[in-house]
Amino acid sequence: MPERTGYFIFSLDTELGWGHFDLDQIRARLFSPGGDRERESIRRILALCSEYGIIGTWAIVGHLFYEHCEDCPVCPVKAWKGKYRSFEEAFGTADPLWYGADIVEMITSQGRQEIAFHGYTHAIFDAATMSKDDARVEIEEWKRVAHRAGIEAKAVVFPRNRVAYLDMLYEAGFTCYRSEPFYPWLLRTRYFNIGSILRAVDHLLAVTRLPLYDVPPGAHLMVNVGASQHLFDFHPQIEKLFDKVNLHRLRLRRIRDGIHEAARQKKMLHIWAHPWEFRTGQDFDKLRYVFEHVADEVERGQMRSIGMADFAALTRETE
Repeated sequence: MPERTGYFIFSLDTELGWGHFDLDQIRARLFSPGGDRERESIRRILALCSEYGIIGTWAIVGHLFYEHCEDCPVCPVKAWKGKYRSFEEAFGTADPLWYGADIVEMITSQGRQEIAFHGYTHAIFDAATMSKDDARVEIEEWKRVAHRAGIEAKAVVFPRNRVAYLDMLYEAGFTCYRSEPFYPWLLRTRYFNIGSILRAVDHLLAVTRLPLYDVPPGAHLMVNVGASQHLFDFHPQIEKLFDKVNLHRLRLRRIRDGIHEAARQKKMLHIWAHPWEFRTGQDFDKLRYVFEHVADEVERGQMRSIGMADFAALTRETE
């Protein structure tokens, strides 16, 4: 039987320009031209993980395993020509916003960190728009480049959290995936942006509780390692205001309470983010605050930091 404790999972969608391959204007606004700021964010996140003993599940887009475009025989990027400006940025270049072998080395050199699948090109896994052949390319090519780096991943984080082709991923050797957290209808609605405002109030007052998860019973297919909350799912204007007056930790009350509740109930809490979302000192202090509370429970013997695949493996111990 699995150890009776709480579990903390921290997953990171690591993608640089690939995450916005089809959003040219947004990509130009969000990212530094050569990815230097994003690399520094990854270094700082890794340093905090090391300081607090946190295992991150780094979901990496396959093309980041390359140092430069290798003009592979199988190349989904060629279909972007004439459709997205990202084709000129990525194809036939060594643009560091699109290629990140140094990032993979930075993460894997830490030892305790986990690598997960995040698509080969960040194509969206939607059965209505992605064919089985295209899904097969995304899976097989990701495994090929990961294998070159000595990585055999078991966990899946779907691009933009669109879940499809679980049977193909299971056949390819993956054992688990992340799904989105559940929000009540009022917290999800986009009507006049009211959902975002209500979620901000909820984070500040902790009106609702984060979804926590039991170790699932013995599973013979892909294990759903559900997310509890996106760390930066907070109204951006309200967040800037709280950051400006150094009250940024107030909006983490719901996460803080969820950590201690997961430890008390011996359940799993799963927080996720993108490395590029960490931009300011306050952003890193938010992560430090979360890790401090996890570390307190770990020190008390009430919680473990664990990767997605290791959590999914606990199901075998329940059989």
